[in-house]
Amino acid sequence: MKTSAAPFLPNRRRLLAGAGALGAAALTGCALPGAGGPVRAPAPPPRLRVGDQWRYEQINRYNGLRLGEVTMRVTALAPQLRIAVAGVGAPEAGTEEVYAEPWRMLQEPGYDLVQIYETPQPLLPAPLQAGASERWAGRYRVAGSDEWLYWSVWVDAQRWEEVVVPAGRFEALRVERRIAFRHSDLWRVHSERSDTLWYAPEVNRWVQREWTGSYRRYGLPRYMGQREDWLISRLIEYRPAPG
Repeated sequence: MKTSAAPFLPNRRRLLAGAGALGAAALTGCALPGAGGPVRAPAPPPRLRVGDQWRYEQINRYNGLRLGEVTMRVTALAPQLRIAVAGVGAPEAGTEEVYAEPWRMLQEPGYDLVQIYETPQPLLPAPLQAGASERWAGRYRVAGSDEWLYWSVWVDAQRWEEVVVPAGRFEALRVERRIAFRHSDLWRVHSERSDTLWYAPEVNRWVQREWTGSYRRYGLPRYMGQREDWLISRLIEYRPAPG
């Protein structure tokens, strides 16, 4: 199921082994819809500085297993925004999120493989307000490969919600991302992903992110449906750069 390209989380499939949805119910309800509230103005652009740091816990939603922690730290603002990623599943040397600007992504290490986009794709919509939406279709490749693959994403900001995570309680913009793409494992067909982020202006980043996906495996009877990982990341600590 893996290609020869270097995966971001080489041990994730083993860690996520196991059936059932134990613990999933414990994580539902952590986002509380703010229905009926006033219409909010767009959130301001993030004010990032070199040294800003976020620490997240990662949980397997299939069985509730806590996989460990991931730390993300801003290392450069120009000519590209670069955020170092280290922790559970990351290579020893670490890896990076790379943006042309917040939050227009050029390199994404958050899925099963590090993905590099041909042109910046919107991780979040602009403006950052309920009702905003964007569509993007282009190409990506996985780290270590020269083959460009199809990637299409629908980005929709749904509503403001109150979200409770280990770092506290935040008012966050819920953003739904629906993705259709060609996986680098060419035996996978009809690959789709669902990716939800809760962006909190208070920390200049999302306080919670959850993604999963599905595909069909070529050669299995009737292209039997398969599931990807199902992970949720929840903010433990936000540490702004000193000064």
